[in-house]
Amino acid sequence: MTRRSTELLRIGEWPRLDEQALDKHVREVYRSRCAAIEAYAQGDPVAQIEAEHGIDRSTLFRMVKRAQRAHADGSVWGYRALKPHAHVNGYERNRPPRALLDTKAGNAGAFTQLLQRYPALETHLRRELSARNVKLKGVGEEARLDNLKPALHRFQQACREQGIRPSEYPFNQKDKGVRTLARTLRAWLHDRFDDAAHAAGARFKPSSALRQLPERGADEAFDTVEFDAHKMDLRLKVVDVDPLGIERTYETERVWLLAIIDVATRCILGYTLCLHRECSRYEVIATVRHALTPAEIPNITLEGLSLSGSGGLVSQALPATRHACWRHIRLDNARAHLATTSLDVLCEALGCVADFGPAYEPDDRPFIERFFGTLTNTLSRRLPGGLPSKQAKTSKRTREAAKDLRMVVTAQELQELLDATVWNYHGTPHSSLGGLTPLERMSQQVDGVGQSPVRLRRVPEPLRNRLEMLHDPAYCLVHGNVGRGERPYISFMHVRYTSEQLARSSNLIGKQLRVYFDAKDLRKLRAFTEDGQPLQDLLASGPWRHEVHSLRLRQEVFKAKRDKQLAFVAGESPIDAFVKLRRAKAPKSRRAASDLARIQRERRDAPNGVPAPVEASSQLASGPVKGRNLRIARGFSR
Repeated sequence: MTRRSTELLRIGEWPRLDEQALDKHVREVYRSRCAAIEAYAQGDPVAQIEAEHGIDRSTLFRMVKRAQRAHADGSVWGYRALKPHAHVNGYERNRPPRALLDTKAGNAGAFTQLLQRYPALETHLRRELSARNVKLKGVGEEARLDNLKPALHRFQQACREQGIRPSEYPFNQKDKGVRTLARTLRAWLHDRFDDAAHAAGARFKPSSALRQLPERGADEAFDTVEFDAHKMDLRLKVVDVDPLGIERTYETERVWLLAIIDVATRCILGYTLCLHRECSRYEVIATVRHALTPAEIPNITLEGLSLSGSGGLVSQALPATRHACWRHIRLDNARAHLATTSLDVLCEALGCVADFGPAYEPDDRPFIERFFGTLTNTLSRRLPGGLPSKQAKTSKRTREAAKDLRMVVTAQELQELLDATVWNYHGTPHSSLGGLTPLERMSQQVDGVGQSPVRLRRVPEPLRNRLEMLHDPAYCLVHGNVGRGERPYISFMHVRYTSEQLARSSNLIGKQLRVYFDAKDLRKLRAFTEDGQPLQDLLASGPWRHEVHSLRLRQEVFKAKRDKQLAFVAGESPIDAFVKLRRAKAPKSRRAASDLARIQRERRDAPNGVPAPVEASSQLASGPVKGRNLRIARGFSR
């Protein structure tokens, strides 16, 4: 090492040890080495360093090289390499492993040598951990691996597939390498918290929640928003008309309200009603899409229900806020919010950061919880069928009236009531805003009244009309057979999809496609190749192409078919068959009644247009077609 290279040492950035934790003798040697390195970095002559610190020049240069090696934590070893007996490099075995049938010791480093020689084996073991085939039970040194024996058999089978003979390691060992395999898996789990938590069955925050943000207050519009789901204290009904034209009323399950509120202005940016028993990640993404899509004036059909002149929706009343997105979103630790891949894609596309607070802690998200409280007092409990709080005492007359479904609202009526409530809420003076309404406060922030205008971040232009790409894609294999004349297609959620472009692309058979879908309308899929090249939109086959249906509805249909509760033939509408099944169970099952209400809403909210049918390929014959005579070779039975 030359004197000129001492300028690149940067010993001020080297990690240091806590000297007080070292023994007296080790501490003296460590301090002597540190002083020698510091003198060398300052440019002192090597002969002077040898005389003052008693360290040979070859030892000095070796210590400098060791200190500059990369550590496992991503930094350099630095002063940590100067500790006596510190192992900078891991042990690497050079000799081939020996056959040990009577003892278990004597082949140190053989397992690491095996994984280096066959990288596919390491990939196999990593896949075992990610699939939770091997689980970690316990904490610290007492932690043990569960299901290790089946994993050992699969590992040995993988070794045979790699061509390892019975006379080679690990088959020529007394324990077949099981101890080393267990130590390796446990070390991998302890080195990475995500893998250890996943193997232990725990839920942890996705990577989008661990990004560092500079501290900044939430005093600007679209800077910080809060999201949460609220189970409304309200009974609902569904009015179903059977094929004979008779109206029948059934009680449904309680619904969920999902909403996003802007912290600085208290404006509700987006909200959706979920008619399912539990919320999923698709309802969360639907709420985000509602907040990013320009709003329109709601259609009110109920008598006596009107929209106030001072109210409105944010993007409808203030066109400058259209397609505006936030910088920071606060959520709780609900399972629907912890869909890791979807949330990472969402945060990456919008350029925002997710902040997860503790579950069942309303004080951590006070603004959205306060809105839910206001909504409960002003809407839910003032409607017929509203459920009282636990502290409230109900009379016998009230309990008897609650059994009558004639005054209970339907899901469609609740949607209109909710639209009017949010509209009027934006035009009501808010005490925490100094008597201003949420829309007035938002207008001041956007127009720059008394302050500089807020710089809004907007959804990228290519993403505005493709908001279904806010969640992670599904990977589908292209099927087909050129020899049998079977055109390429994919299978997604038990239904075939194809397009004219895909049908004539035989080169895609056997390859994976990246597929994006709208969870509210599965008639059409957006597809890309593995390298990101776009394809024509794929259309569903059969009756699934003609009627709007959601992902949850298709899952329920095929679940009923697997349970042999539902049967439909080719050409028959599976959705109509499912409606008939749920109609029969609705009098005794609120869940079945909720399914009917959900199907009614999907049909009511369906767009007027339908996907264009697949155009006939130019390779197909047109006009009158004359059949050919069959030629059957001899030897086949009739």
